This record gives sequence, structure tokens and C-alpha cells, in this order.
Amino acid sequence: MADYFSQTVIRPDIPRTAMTALEYQVLAQMFDHEDVGEDVYFCASHGPNDMLFLDLGEVKALLGEDEGVASGLADLVRQEMAKCDPDGAEFELDMSMIGFEGIFQDIVRRSALDYIEVEAAWTCSKMRPDGFGGAATLITTDDIETVSTAGWLEEAIARLSGDAPG
Repeated sequence: MADYFSQTVIRPDIPRTAMTALEYQVLAQMFDHEDVGEDVYFCASHGPNDMLFLDLGEVKALLGEDEGVASGLADLVRQEMAKCDPDGAEFELDMSMIGFEGIFQDIVRRSALDYIEVEAAWTCSKMRPDGFGGAATLITTDDIETVSTAGWLEEAIARLSGDAPG
């Protein structure tokens, strides 16, 4: 059986003050992280975690701290909390619904950061043709642009063969 990995790094380090308390909590569960002074370095040695289990009481407190701050993550969490048992201790949050890119875009919108870069290397424990490659994503206030190595190769080959769009 082959194991697939998506090693990921986020640059620059994110100022702790640029994140809401909930964003920090969620990103810290999605990624490995390390404090660098007043900033946080996020990375993932195997790939970002997109299935989170959150303590309901803690999340309610974090939402209270962040009240009045525009956050797509907070909106999603409030929607998901409305569906769960109010007396439950924990709830499940599927981050594929928003992705970490949306969280980082909100951070860029509210901070002095001009952009956030995400680089991912896709690897596999066996030499499988579909197990290697990578991607780069640039997140700005207005856009999230991604290019993969496979996409770039397709475009380059199309240019060579004269099949590239106009």
C-alpha cells in the first residue's frame, strides 16, 4: 500500500495578532506550528488536517473573544454549531468546506500582510506516477491563485505542440 503526503509550508510567518483566537486554534490543529517571536510558522509534514474535532465550550468562548471580527471561519463554525447537539462536548468540523486558504485570505484582508504563500510538495512512499508533484498558491486580499506542476507541464507541452490557447 502506498502512502501519499502533501508536505506544506506557509510563508511568511503569520503575526499572532493578525489571527482571531478561533483562527489560531483551527490552524494549529490543521498544521504543525512553531512560535517565532510574536509570529507563528505553519507547516505540515504529511499534509494539512482537514477533519477537526473541537471542544464545543472552548469554541463558544473563542467566538465570544472574536465577536465583531469578519471571519468566514467563524461564520462556518456558527452554522455547524447550530446543527450539533447543544449539550454535546465536542463537534466535528470538516475544513474541506472552507479550506485553509479562505482562513489565510481573511487574515490578509485584516492585516498588514500583502499576501501569504503556500507551497506543497506531493510525494508518495512508492514510485507511483500519480504520487509526485507540487503546487504553489498565492493568497491576496482579492484572489487565491494556484498553479500545480502538472498544470504547468500541460501548458508547456501544449505550447510546444502549438495547441496552446490564443
